[in-house]
Amino acid sequence: MDSLRFENLNGGYDHHMVFKDLNIVLPLGSFIALTGPNGSGKSTLLKFIYKQIKPTGGAIYLKDHNLKHLKQKELAKEIGFVAQNGRLEYAFTVREAVEMGRYVFGGTDDSKAVEHAMQLCDIEHLEHTIVTELSGGEMQRVFLARALCQDGKILLLDEPVNHLDVRHQRQMMILLSSLVKKGYTVICVLHDLLLAQVYSEIALVLKAGKVVSFGPTGQVFSKDLLRAVYHIETHEIFDPSLGRSLWMPSWQ
Repeated sequence: MDSLRFENLNGGYDHHMVFKDLNIVLPLGSFIALTGPNGSGKSTLLKFIYKQIKPTGGAIYLKDHNLKHLKQKELAKEIGFVAQNGRLEYAFTVREAVEMGRYVFGGTDDSKAVEHAMQLCDIEHLEHTIVTELSGGEMQRVFLARALCQDGKILLLDEPVNHLDVRHQRQMMILLSSLVKKGYTVICVLHDLLLAQVYSEIALVLKAGKVVSFGPTGQVFSKDLLRAVYHIETHEIFDPSLGRSLWMPSWQ
């Protein structure tokens, strides 16, 4: 099975080593949730994958190819990255914003790829709308379409539902799940543990740069894990719409 493999990964920021000897294999073709407390390394891990940060030791392999040897444009054809709190402040149309994802292919006829990405994200009707007029949920779909326009099958998303209301959170998560069914890999930082439990297939729980738990989502989350990682008490509830149980925080 194709994978994204971390071997003895070391690194972080100038005065803060986030990961030391990280070893893990993420299978491609799945919806993978990255969870854990603030500062646990979730966003940093995405930045390593997209080469915004270079490791000081070890390596990351995509389908057995060392990312170190891939140029950024080559990587962009494999992986789309939707950063946290992305913004476009100039008067681009939605179509122009999505077309930005095609920069790695410079000079080719991009119309079919742009239209396909907008269709997948259900934003064709916004094609000529100025991005500064969009709602938060619509803007997130534009950023996702821009990432899809790069033609890669791996999507990295850093808190894609941040600042969205419940309806738009649900729409975004359903959209991401639908993309996984179409053959994409979604690796997504999520603070909302309910969203992680409902929509992801695999969960990676980090704490202080260490892997606390990793595996099928239903097996990862438990009362003991949430107490150890978040220092909260939880209770199990059965959701009839899902036909399975979820772990909910106890609010008192």
